[in-house]
Amino acid sequence: MWRDFFDAEYCIYEDTLIFKVVYLNGVTAFSLPLGTCVNESLKEIESYCNKQNIPLVFCTATEEDIAFYKNTYPSIRLTPNEDWNDYLYRAEDLITLSGRKYSGQRNHMNYFIKNYPNFIFEEIDNQNIMDVKQFYLAATTGIEKNTNIFHEEKAKTLEVLDHYGEYCLLGGLLRVDRSIVAFAIGEKIKDTLFVHIERADNNYRGASQMIVNLFPKYFANEDVSFINREEDVGDEGLRTAKKAYHPIQIIKKYTVEVGL
Repeated sequence: MWRDFFDAEYCIYEDTLIFKVVYLNGVTAFSLPLGTCVNESLKEIESYCNKQNIPLVFCTATEEDIAFYKNTYPSIRLTPNEDWNDYLYRAEDLITLSGRKYSGQRNHMNYFIKNYPNFIFEEIDNQNIMDVKQFYLAATTGIEKNTNIFHEEKAKTLEVLDHYGEYCLLGGLLRVDRSIVAFAIGEKIKDTLFVHIERADNNYRGASQMIVNLFPKYFANEDVSFINREEDVGDEGLRTAKKAYHPIQIIKKYTVEVGL
């Protein structure tokens, strides 16, 4: 979804995937290669940067990645990218919402259940995906944020909805009187359920809390231990909302500039 925003390119070197992007502030950067020949791939990246006469920079580096870079290079400089941190939760916490710290969320959900008792949650499929798209268009119409990220995210969300059947994603929607009031789309990777897209109609009090709870309740089986609700892209309202669910970890992201 962010491929155009970051002008992403990739190549495969000896069964290893290398991503190059134009990252924050227009800096050419690479993510940590994925595959069996990481060290050899790093040499290829270093050679490329030398030929292009650009600094060797890695992006979206986690603290685990940083430990690797420190062991690999004699000198590195770190810049935190707080807007792109991931919010990680225990699956059990979002499914049960038990304890005093979730009392606010439960209050909103109880209001929703009491006032909209005929609500239903259903899986997104080819039969209802156009309903989801129309809901998303209506929910975002009239919202103007003067950021490239907002407009790119909207365009790419519509692209995902248009090609939903091709991505093998997991999706769920919440209806009241046949009208969609919230939906979420994500995927499972190993022991983590990732939430890529989430939208709720704030005119329905509790709809947001309901979808946050029902999506993992429906899709997080016994193999799923964590929920990753991903980044807030610097949106203060989104940041506050994600922190309100008490993440067990904020997975910090850094840009790493290597001194060779």
